[in-house]
Amino acid sequence: MPKKYLMLSVILGVLSGMVGAWVLSLASGSHPAAVGEVKGAKESVYDRVMSTQTIRCGYVVWVPFLVKDPNSGRLSGLFYDYTEALGQALHLKIEWTEEEGWGDYPAALDAGRVDAMCGGSWPNAGRARQIDFIQPILYQPTYAWVRADDTRFDNNLDAINNPAVTIVVIEGSTQPRLAVQYFPKAKLMQLPEMTSLSETFVNLVGGKADVALTTTEAAHQYDVNNPGKIRRIVAAKPLGLFGNGLAIAGGQDRFRRMLDVATQEMLFSGKLDTIIDSYDKIPDAWLRVAPPYQTREAAH
Repeated sequence: MPKKYLMLSVILGVLSGMVGAWVLSLASGSHPAAVGEVKGAKESVYDRVMSTQTIRCGYVVWVPFLVKDPNSGRLSGLFYDYTEALGQALHLKIEWTEEEGWGDYPAALDAGRVDAMCGGSWPNAGRARQIDFIQPILYQPTYAWVRADDTRFDNNLDAINNPAVTIVVIEGSTQPRLAVQYFPKAKLMQLPEMTSLSETFVNLVGGKADVALTTTEAAHQYDVNNPGKIRRIVAAKPLGLFGNGLAIAGGQDRFRRMLDVATQEMLFSGKLDTIIDSYDKIPDAWLRVAPPYQTREAAH
């Protein structure tokens, strides 16, 4: 056999052997690339939850949505009741795993330390870059608040946008985002993220700040113990409106759909309204989720 044909025969034999070995390795599941892909595959939150039959919850203490007894550590509140009812509907255990700060909880979701932020959370564009949100169970308007005798900004919210004005907010919350969006020239006083919302009003009434950006129920809770000290700035509409619901890590569509369906079932059955009714004691503080349908009578 000529030398060149002998060499070609050898090469073809080697290639044939390599292809044969590759096919056999695929059939046996021992192909190195396949093994790497299986070992490197990350378990989804849905798969982990279904495997353990448990949803691990992170939470931020936020009265009245999530309340923590300082002595016993016992949890309660609107989102505690809602999340426990969600677990019952899904036949899953709820484990209250980790207390978070407003700026910390997205990282806890991303790292897989918790499966959901169960104490309630407002979606915003910044958070949506990193995490995902379940459909809200209610909506909350946000307003600007001042000392009771301060009328500088009535029907003129633009006057807040001034370097001489200080806005007090809680770091990591949605408040700083609102302040920068609407009043970029004003000064920001940012309190640590684990600070109680009542502390924003303490700084406001104490003269360290001119404006606080927060919700009606937060102002009401302060006013109960400090009547007549603060008031809402007179304005045609709220500064912002946010849905309040659970948050999960991004890219977990199967888990999100499961929680959405269970939440919608609670909405349609009236279970959700019953839970919210137990806590909804302040007029106009919360707006309810409207059912996505109408009766024939309503249509006409």
